[in-house]
Amino acid sequence: MPVHDELIMSLGNLHSVRSFDPVSGILVADAGMVLETADGYLADQGFIFPLDLGAKGSCHVGGVVATNAGGLRFLRYGSLHGSVLGLEVVLPDGTIWNGLSKLRKDNTGKSSCATSRKSLTTRI
Repeated sequence: MPVHDELIMSLGNLHSVRSFDPVSGILVADAGMVLETADGYLADQGFIFPLDLGAKGSCHVGGVVATNAGGLRFLRYGSLHGSVLGLEVVLPDGTIWNGLSKLRKDNTGKSSCATSRKSLTTRI
């Protein structure tokens, strides 16, 4: 329940896999996808999601990215922020910024992906 001027959003309907490339192992998924569903989808493809949480049956991928949750596989695979290649973000004015990238290293300017993750963290 909002106390002041907060906004509560449900991402429950944003729960699909947009694409998966088995050659590079890159998964593009909606923010409302439950972590356990994403992990199961990748397991069916012969891959592993680099994050495992005790609450994986109820947490959403978008929330996990925003909070940089560590989980049980943290020591082996590192921070989840290191695995996020890009984001698609709806800005306050309603425009959609597409920062999805399949490049593991992109130094063509400021990291808008990192800025968006930080803003998500402060707003969730």
